[in-house]
Amino acid sequence: MPHDITRLRHVGHVVSDMSQAIALYRRLGFHVPPPGVPALAPREGAAPEPFGAANTHADLSRSFVELVTPLKPGNAEGLSPDALIVPLQASPEKLPLLMSRIGETSAQLGEWRDRFEGLHILMFSSPDVDGTANRLTAAGVGHGGVNTVGRPVETPNGVRTEPVRPGAGHPPDQGRPPGPAAR
Repeated sequence: MPHDITRLRHVGHVVSDMSQAIALYRRLGFHVPPPGVPALAPREGAAPEPFGAANTHADLSRSFVELVTPLKPGNAEGLSPDALIVPLQASPEKLPLLMSRIGETSAQLGEWRDRFEGLHILMFSSPDVDGTANRLTAAGVGHGGVNTVGRPVETPNGVRTEPVRPGAGHPPDQGRPPGPAAR
């Protein structure tokens, strides 16, 4: 079997009450920033609305624990009062696909949470994420696929948006996101 998975990038702890989860991880000694909540206009010309999933992280030296809770449209129950709204933008032609994918992810998180709160997500790194995904698919291992997203990254020259391919790994000088990433 190839050794194409090089490290555990992060685990995802799916929770019902983000405030309680943050308090627990802070009592464990972690610095946990306020959660981020993606907001997107559900149709052209509409006001942005929080949707999808809220998340934050507790950092370790080379990985992190993601705290995540799915959101019901128009319902911020269980969300930390200091949550940061992260406005996303999508062109009108890409909006339906983006809304669909985030909706599917949020529904999956909700199913996992309804089974039990706990660790449901494993994200690995590989120098060839596409090749590893193909190998896993051929071996019958279910996975969430490989997606490219953009998020703000702190650099010595300020914050800039860069494409992120989860699992691909990033050079140390690329930095960590200043806060949670939108799912």
